[in-house]
Amino acid sequence: MAEGTKSLREEGTGQRSAAEGAPTWVASLPNLLTGFRVLVIPLVIGLLLWDGQASNQAAACLFIVAGITDVLDGLIARRYGTGSQLGIFFDLVGDKLVVAALVITMVELGWIPGWMAFGFLGREIFVMGMRAYAGAQGVTVSAGQLGKMKMMWQYIALNALIWDRVPLTWALVTFALAMTVASGLYYLVSVSRELRGRPAPDVPDPV
Repeated sequence: MAEGTKSLREEGTGQRSAAEGAPTWVASLPNLLTGFRVLVIPLVIGLLLWDGQASNQAAACLFIVAGITDVLDGLIARRYGTGSQLGIFFDLVGDKLVVAALVITMVELGWIPGWMAFGFLGREIFVMGMRAYAGAQGVTVSAGQLGKMKMMWQYIALNALIWDRVPLTWALVTFALAMTVASGLYYLVSVSRELRGRPAPDVPDPV
């Protein structure tokens, strides 16, 4: 136990040292990348609604860049220890905005049925609600590896759908939807386990 505590302490010290030695712009870079990911959404939607081969391919390329920024902001934050609660919030919301915007646009274009969009978006709303409920009781539960895999397969499947609507693409989208639902159920079980035995909080008034 002492060795484990010492290791965690040394890791935390190393992250603080990296953060102190990092240039100011590096500390801001993860949030800037998340901001870019959100700001590029209207452009991607506009290109998709144009619904031409060239515009779809351009939208797919932008979506790939957005996915790369999603990986980079996390790597930079961990490497230099510049992560923050606000940065984590922006990253989570940014990811969900990108996926939600694409899914809604694809329903409008007739590329995917409404029930698929409900599965993708319903999971995100459900998990955000569960996260807020758990946080109100001082409990933080990570989405875990399944949540990260879900995000990766969503990016892969939706990007493939932008490029072309072929049987393999539909298989990818269906698999991504299954991963989305499975990760939501996993989060429900994890939160329920952490909250077991705790008194229920006061029910807030409707907003």
